[in-house]
Amino acid sequence: MKLTYWLILLMFVVFFLQIFFIQSAESFAFSSISMIERPWTILTSVFMHANLLHLLSNVFVFFFFGLAVEEEMGKGKMLLVFLLGAVLGNIASIAVYPAGVLFLGASAGIFALVGTGMLVRPLDWSVAPFLLPLPLIFLGIIYAVLNIYAFTSGVDEGISYAGHLAGLVIGLAFGFRYTGFRKGAKRIVLGAIALIILLMAIIFALSYFGAGV
Repeated sequence: MKLTYWLILLMFVVFFLQIFFIQSAESFAFSSISMIERPWTILTSVFMHANLLHLLSNVFVFFFFGLAVEEEMGKGKMLLVFLLGAVLGNIASIAVYPAGVLFLGASAGIFALVGTGMLVRPLDWSVAPFLLPLPLIFLGIIYAVLNIYAFTSGVDEGISYAGHLAGLVIGLAFGFRYTGFRKGAKRIVLGAIALIILLMAIIFALSYFGAGV
C-alpha cells in the first residue's frame, strides 16, 4: 500500500487518540517553549490536528500531492520532503509568532509536497480543495499567492502562514533539484500564464452571460 495512505491513516488514528485518550494536546503540540522542554513535539505536533475540519482539509490535499510525489520520486523522498517541510515549518512558525503559541497539524509538510508536486507532476489532477478538477501546477500557484498575501497583509486566523511558506520553499527546492531549475521555472511560468488566461476566460464568460440575463 502507498505510504501516502499509511500517513493519512496515522493522522486519523492520532486524531482518534486525541479525542478519547489525550486530555491535553499541549503535551504534544509544538511551541517555542516545548522545543526546549519537550523536543519530540516538533514531530508529534505534525500528526495532531485542532479539529475534524482541520484534519479533513489537510488530508484532502495530502492525498493528491502526496501520491503525485510518491509515484514520481518514491516513498523515501516523499517522506523526506514531508517531514523536512513540517519540521522547518514549525521552526519558521516559532521564529515569526509570539512565544508560547501552540502549533498543530501537517500543513507545513503538506505545503512542502505542494511545492514539489507542482513541479514534478504539474499536470496531475486534483479536486482539492475547491472540488473542481485542476492540475497541480494551478493549485500550487494559487496556494502560493494566497498564502503570500495572507502573510504579508497580516491576516490572523489561527493559521501559521509562515509555516506554510517555509514548507512551500522546501518543497520547491526539492522540485527544482529534481527537474532542474530552468525546466521547473518554465513550468511555473507557463502554469501561471495558463491560469491567468483561464481566470480571464471565466470572468469574461460570467460577465457576458450575466449581462444577457
